[in-house]
Amino acid sequence: MPAWTLPSLTAEIFDVLMKLLMDNHSMVPSYMHGVIDMVDARKVKDMVAKKSSQFMGSMAGAGKMPPHKHCRICHEAIPVKADPRVCKNQECIDQNEKDEKNQKTVRIAMFVFFGIFAVPYILVLVSRIIG
Repeated sequence: MPAWTLPSLTAEIFDVLMKLLMDNHSMVPSYMHGVIDMVDARKVKDMVAKKSSQFMGSMAGAGKMPPHKHCRICHEAIPVKADPRVCKNQECIDQNEKDEKNQKTVRIAMFVFFGIFAVPYILVLVSRIIG
């Protein structure tokens, strides 16, 4: 089975389409072209499905990769079950701990700033309801 590439597959489909159109329209009266086009569409769809399945079949078998994740820092492939999603490199582990600490700090700061802006509005609403 030849190795299919997208440009060669597209060219082959185009050739098949042109051949079908030229063969069927050469000796058919013009009022029958609509009927021929319906038949052609079915034939073309079958041919395209056949060629596409050949193409996808060759692509699927070519590069089977086992399931894996990538390190957040260096993007090296790591096992799926690695819990902090970093590789075993100490630099990556240190950088990940630093990033997690920064994320925690930013999350806390976000809630504090939200509170600073939300508390006055809540106090105004409560004072209007009570008073």
